Amino acid sequence: MLYATSVSIGNAVHAEVKVGWRESAVLYIAIVGRPGTNKSSPLSFAVQPLIEHDIKTYQYYQSQLKEFDEAARLTEKERKQLGMEMPDKPVWQKILLSDYTPEALAEVHSFKKRGIGVCVDELAGWFKNFNKYNKGSEMEFWLSAWSRKPITIDRKTAEPIFIPLPFISVAGTIQTGIIKELGKENRTENGFLDRILIVIPDNLLKPYWNETELNPNIIGSWHSIISNLLALKVQLDETHNPKPQVLTFNTDAKRILWEWQKDNADQCNNSRSDAISGIYSKLEIYAIRLSLIFELLSWACGESNINGISASSVRSALKLVEYFKRSAIKVHSNISSLSPLDKLPADKQNLYEALPLFFTTEAGLKIANDLGVPVRTFKRFLNEQELFTHLSKGKYEKRIK
Repeated sequence: MLYATSVSIGNAVHAEVKVGWRESAVLYIAIVGRPGTNKSSPLSFAVQPLIEHDIKTYQYYQSQLKEFDEAARLTEKERKQLGMEMPDKPVWQKILLSDYTPEALAEVHSFKKRGIGVCVDELAGWFKNFNKYNKGSEMEFWLSAWSRKPITIDRKTAEPIFIPLPFISVAGTIQTGIIKELGKENRTENGFLDRILIVIPDNLLKPYWNETELNPNIIGSWHSIISNLLALKVQLDETHNPKPQVLTFNTDAKRILWEWQKDNADQCNNSRSDAISGIYSKLEIYAIRLSLIFELLSWACGESNINGISASSVRSALKLVEYFKRSAIKVHSNISSLSPLDKLPADKQNLYEALPLFFTTEAGLKIANDLGVPVRTFKRFLNEQELFTHLSKGKYEKRIK
């Protein structure tokens, strides 16, 4: 649903953090699960309004193409006698793509200035094709697109393509067993993996069939929300390129976001892992983008006006950021050489650092109490064999010096 909202907003509205720094709602999302755990159905539900939008625009494209073909069959003299001018060849203004070459994607985007979405059932096919056409170039394309840098494609047999304000969101599913493929070909070092929001539920099992059906009112409400967002006009400047409406953060929203960023920066600076720092850094950008998405969702539901980003939207975004943070660390721990300590949340990292190399249960409980960690949580923590060696009754040694 975040993805569908992102694509629907496109270049209609951007968020401004401060003068000169604006962010769009671009998201890269991977839904992870074992085969048969129903990964695709939720994504299909979320993007159905966009698919229906593309069906309507395709029907319009076909009617325009029919008129174009009819005009093309006439001679210039015949068109003049009928008072008809030769129309421009129509283009299908589609919003979702699933099968494409990089050049074709850029060409579609050059006509769909609002922005487009790439939606693939098997996300592995997306990143495995990065070297299919020109080694390294497609990886750079997606790194730049996430950062909203202009796209330029020079073509030998056609006019070049230039997109000064790209908007391409990506979503798809991936099997748990293939997740390690994401970390190959330098994707953990160049920041590509850090740009992907990971959805990876714990203990996800294949469900039994049941007769539960989704309430039609939910389906109708969701279609209305997406329709409202798609109805937002994309303003164009004098060069016929998007000129998005800009939303700034109100006073409370900005204070909350700034305070969170300060804490997040401290976690980056104190982390012993470059991988963890990379995750946290990209999530700062997502905190802004998700705040924009929540504000526009609120508007689409008739709960607010589009006159700024509220504290409520920021709080909602930051809750999601913490979820995506945990998910990213879980994935990184599987595909990289993260220390067991780096996998811990910040409060447990602080507790571990506060403990001496050798300590007793009693001494550890006192330190935990000073840091606000409950007794039961601390005792469960001691059972982490990757972190502690149980020397004898009530005596422990830290395994990570």
